Amino acid sequence: MIQRYRVLGKVVTGGQDDLQAALGAAYARKERVLCECRRHEELPLYISHRHDRYVLARWPGSGARHATACDHYEAPDFLTGMAQVRGNAVIDDEDSGETTLKLAFPLSRSAARLAPAALTNDKPTVKSTGQKLSMRGLLHVLWDRAELTHWHPKMAGKRNWFVVRRALLEAAASCKAKQEALSHVLFVPETFRLEDKEDLRARRRAALERVYRSRDELMVVVGEIKEIAPAHGAERIVLRHVGDMPFVMDPDMARRFHKRFAGELALWQAQGNQGHLVVAGSFARRRQGTFDLIEVALMPATGEWLPYESSDEQYLLTKAVAEKRRFVKGMRVNLDASAPIASLVLKDTGEDATAIHIHDGDTEASEPLEALLACEGVTHMVWKEGEPLPPRGSRRRTGGIPSDRAAA
Repeated sequence: MIQRYRVLGKVVTGGQDDLQAALGAAYARKERVLCECRRHEELPLYISHRHDRYVLARWPGSGARHATACDHYEAPDFLTGMAQVRGNAVIDDEDSGETTLKLAFPLSRSAARLAPAALTNDKPTVKSTGQKLSMRGLLHVLWDRAELTHWHPKMAGKRNWFVVRRALLEAAASCKAKQEALSHVLFVPETFRLEDKEDLRARRRAALERVYRSRDELMVVVGEIKEIAPAHGAERIVLRHVGDMPFVMDPDMARRFHKRFAGELALWQAQGNQGHLVVAGSFARRRQGTFDLIEVALMPATGEWLPYESSDEQYLLTKAVAEKRRFVKGMRVNLDASAPIASLVLKDTGEDATAIHIHDGDTEASEPLEALLACEGVTHMVWKEGEPLPPRGSRRRTGGIPSDRAAA
């Protein structure tokens, strides 16, 4: 579909060069924009001015009301972990467009607690609660708000770290946490360029002023892991683009890190050079100048930066990308692994989107999965490796798990 907006009483096409000028005029007059994807429904969008350009974002909670082919369509919250946290850990202000995030981890610490603690806990820190965001929950919410969960064929070959970083910073620009702007505590490394080495280092030093100023202050890093390497009896985590800023783990911490994230590390290693491993973590700076990760989450992603949590889901995403499908990836946020979610929602199956659920057909469906499949608003399909995805334009429905094949 052609994306159209009503700006200051006029319809403007999304791809037109004058859209930015129209958005600038509406932004100056504090006028809202309407999405024209559904003729008989008013779907307001708000305008943000970020990085010298105007960005349109859907109104909080309105994504599922947009047409499935619309760029602003979002999977209904009940299909993912967003239903658990929206209104509790993620609070949207419809008047300002600002979002308050409640975090389950601190952004500062007392001098008496200089030793990192979170990675010395063998138990997973992610708990099934929607009251506050775990580190994984924050990463998933940011990825979702940055629309890095969205995919359409025109994105092929265009989503690199520069694009990912820009999207994350734009998503963080309208968020606050612990009474601070999230952008003030979030560090996302810039793409490294040898010719700009010194300028990059100076900008990085300015961005990290909070932890340079005080060892009690914490920041949150989101980056891609390049390697986890031995270092004189300890280990160090090296991120891409900031190879001279390793995070050091002593032997005990390294042992617990590998135990806690064995699954994520195995998935990353299985992809070889075809995928990414994203880390989000609070960190502090030691007196010696090295950095400690404290609260940590890892997230494997495909070559297209689409997150996945199992080999079946990775295969599903690869298949959907290869077949040039349009979809939204579901995010677990704070939900534990036993809670069912839709792995992805296809946007190209006609008037109704199609939620794809992965389930082992040889085992009995759990009651939570059956309840999820009974929810209205989308078509449901239970899928397993080797079976086709529903065709474009399909409007078939299902009320449960088929007994002989995974089909809608």
